[in-house]
Amino acid sequence: MRSGASALWRSIVTETAERADAGARLALERDGARRLDREAGVVLLTAVLCLTLIHFFGRPGVLEHWRHLCAVLHLESVFRHLEGYLLDGREGRFHARVFWAAARALALLVIPAAVVTLVLRRPLGDFGLRTRGILPHVWLYLAMLLLIAPAVVIASYTQPFQATYPFYRVEPGERLWPNFWLWELLYASQFVGIEFFFRGFLVHGLKRRMGYTAVWASLVPYTMIHFEKPLAECLGAVVAGWVLGTLSLRTGSMWWGAAIHTVVAWGMDLLSLGHQGRLG
Repeated sequence: MRSGASALWRSIVTETAERADAGARLALERDGARRLDREAGVVLLTAVLCLTLIHFFGRPGVLEHWRHLCAVLHLESVFRHLEGYLLDGREGRFHARVFWAAARALALLVIPAAVVTLVLRRPLGDFGLRTRGILPHVWLYLAMLLLIAPAVVIASYTQPFQATYPFYRVEPGERLWPNFWLWELLYASQFVGIEFFFRGFLVHGLKRRMGYTAVWASLVPYTMIHFEKPLAECLGAVVAGWVLGTLSLRTGSMWWGAAIHTVVAWGMDLLSLGHQGRLG
C-alpha cells in the first residue's frame, strides 16, 4: 500500500514538478531571462488588474465605485439604470447574481484570454484550454471528487455553510424555476473562468519562468478569494488549489478542474436547499 502511494505521488507530483522545472530551464536557455521576465510580468500585472476590477467593480452590493466613475464621466443616468437593475423590484436579487457572474467572466476569462492572444501572441491551448488528449486523465479528477464529497456532506450540516449557500438566496415561497436553475448555469460558467484564470492563465503563464513554483504562486490569490468563505472551505481551497494546479500542469488542461469545481459547487447548493426542505 505504501509503495503504491509513493509511486502515485511520484507519478503525479514529483514527475510533474521535474518536467515543469526542466521546461523552465529549457525556456530560459532558448528565450533568455529578459523575455521570460517580460512575459511573467504581463501575466502577473494582468492578474492584479483583473482581481482589482472584480473587487471594486464586480460586487453588486457595493456600487459606490460605479457611482463615482459614472459621476466623473457624466453618466449619472447610466448609474441610475444600473442601480435600479440590481436593487429594485422582485428580480433585483437575480439581476445581482447575473451582474456578479458577468463581471467574473470578463475579468477571469475574457480579459486574460485577450492578453494571451493579443499581447503575448500565444495560442490559448498553451494556457490550459486544450481538450485533445484529456480523457485518459479523468480518473484523477474522479478520485479527487470521491475524496472531497464526504467532507462537503459533513460541512453542509454546519451553520456557516447554511449561511453562505446557495449564493442565490431562494426566498420563502419562491419557486426554484426559473431563477435558481438559471443561476446554477451562470454559476457553472464562472467556474470555467476561475479554472482558466488560476490553473490556466497563471499556472501556464508563469511556468516558463518559474517551473513548478507557478503552482504555488497561483495558490496565493486563489486562497485570498476565499477569505470571505467559511474557514474550513478556505483551508480546503489551499489543498484543492494545489492539487488542481498540479494536475493542470500534468495534463496541460483545466477543463476537468472546471468540471469537478462545478459539480462540487452544485452539490453544495443542493445540499443547502435539501437541509432547508426546499427540494421536495
